[in-house]
Amino acid sequence: MSFKLSAREREVLRKLGEAILPATDVLPVFGDRAIDQIETYLASGSAAELRLLFKTALHMVERGAMLRHLRPMSKLPPEKRAAYIERHWVNGALPRRLMFRLFGVMLKGTYFDDPAVYASLGLEHKKPEVKAERPRFMSQVTRAKDLNEDVEIEAEVVVIGTGAGGAAAALELASRGNAVVMIEEGDYFARDRFTGRGFEMQRLLYMNHGLTATVGNVAIPVPLGVTVGGSTTVNSGTCFRTPARTLNRWRGALGLTAYTPEHLEPYLAKVEAVFQVKPADAKYVGKNGEIIARGAGALGWSHGPIPRNAPDCDGQALCCFGCATGAKRSADISFVPMALEKGAQLLCRVKAERIILDGKRAAGVVGRSLDTGRKVRVKARAVVLSMGAFGTPRFLMRQGICNSSGRVGKNLSLHPATAMLALMDEPVEPQKSIPQGYMVDEFHEEGLLMEGSTLPLEMFTMMVPGVGRGAQEFMQNYRRISSFGVMVCDTTRGHVLPDKIPQTPLAFYWLNRKDFALMRRGLSLLARIYLAAGAREIRAMIHGWKPMRSVADIEENMGRFVLPVDVDI
Repeated sequence: MSFKLSAREREVLRKLGEAILPATDVLPVFGDRAIDQIETYLASGSAAELRLLFKTALHMVERGAMLRHLRPMSKLPPEKRAAYIERHWVNGALPRRLMFRLFGVMLKGTYFDDPAVYASLGLEHKKPEVKAERPRFMSQVTRAKDLNEDVEIEAEVVVIGTGAGGAAAALELASRGNAVVMIEEGDYFARDRFTGRGFEMQRLLYMNHGLTATVGNVAIPVPLGVTVGGSTTVNSGTCFRTPARTLNRWRGALGLTAYTPEHLEPYLAKVEAVFQVKPADAKYVGKNGEIIARGAGALGWSHGPIPRNAPDCDGQALCCFGCATGAKRSADISFVPMALEKGAQLLCRVKAERIILDGKRAAGVVGRSLDTGRKVRVKARAVVLSMGAFGTPRFLMRQGICNSSGRVGKNLSLHPATAMLALMDEPVEPQKSIPQGYMVDEFHEEGLLMEGSTLPLEMFTMMVPGVGRGAQEFMQNYRRISSFGVMVCDTTRGHVLPDKIPQTPLAFYWLNRKDFALMRRGLSLLARIYLAAGAREIRAMIHGWKPMRSVADIEENMGRFVLPVDVDI
């Protein structure tokens, strides 16, 4: 569909963009190209609620200035405009900050995804070189746009979801001679559709354009892939085995006595063989890993490369936006094609809506084409639900089945994570490294793991806290910025929310004090690693934190780190 802002709305957005992303002696002025990109982003047929929210927020920011300045935001002189936004929106009440974050994400992403901005930083804005392919197994793939009438299919097993679980299940079942049909809500993108443009691919590959987050005392982004391969297509390729302490807990607390390392060994080895898991290549871990290794080594802490499913990785930092080279063996180029080669069928851009019930037995699935609206009915002897920790319980709750325990959607864990940025005196070149190629595992038994977190320029800027001149001047040093993350093995348990209203938050998650303390410790330790590595300045994605240049600065920030946690734009 087409979507256009009015001339007045474009002018308001331009003035807002100039305040959030002011020109510097290096970076150009915010202009029409970014606004055009936002229109394209919002034009997606699935973005109706996002369009309404965006327009509402835009008018609120514009008219809010009338209360203090008797003029709308766009009519204020640049200094007053910047001060108004800083005081009342960036540092205002939490609801305003959360709403304003929408502008931070969209304006930063569209502004930096620009050949002129790339060139100003000495970078090349180009599409990865890929070879278009159409393998033989694609003849067994049916796209929803080609369904011009209602269809009915018979199979032995229907698998809903093609991510890590569904794709592997489909392969195992098809390998045993079963007639398998896979249903996927997302599309099956060929490599030449992976453009390397993070903001564009986020819109195509992620649920809710990548803007999904939990609700609670901390807003946690939930990056869920909606494409063939599921979230394996958009993750960083990290492949850890289940820790022994987790297996011990499962056996002791849950009675899963078979879950020993010895019992699971052949299964894990089989998956690792398909994924071709091996430690990240030091050449493509890059300077980011070297810096962390230097800091952790100086402190005497364990560190090393991360095991990954990308044997042919060449370090383009695009893992989270579709690997154009096919170096990452996500499910879309491993388990799914293998299942198709064994005779499975795949329907993509088809949304499963309900289970067909024969008494209390599942007997198939009814879905619909997201492109033509046509009904799709798959009769089967067995149904495999593999839509992830969010999709599966929401699907069951919608139909009101399989919940005699009342526990469907409960006990959600998320492994909360955040990142730190460090300005170095040496070149880092984050655009030439594996996003998660290196780790510090010294504190793993405590429930803390630190991993790399590099991203392409237009996505990386969303990790830079704050807006305005200070953020822009920091961002223009992109090629000298290292980034690393902290992840917590949480004891908090959230719950998945029903999807009675479209586009509502997926889950409620109230971070407990134990996990908060662990996150606080992890950030303090990571900041010390960066100081030991020679960082000039360290920034964290926590609202209100000051840049850190010493241990005293770290301790000062820790003193103001209290719940609720507010991650910055």
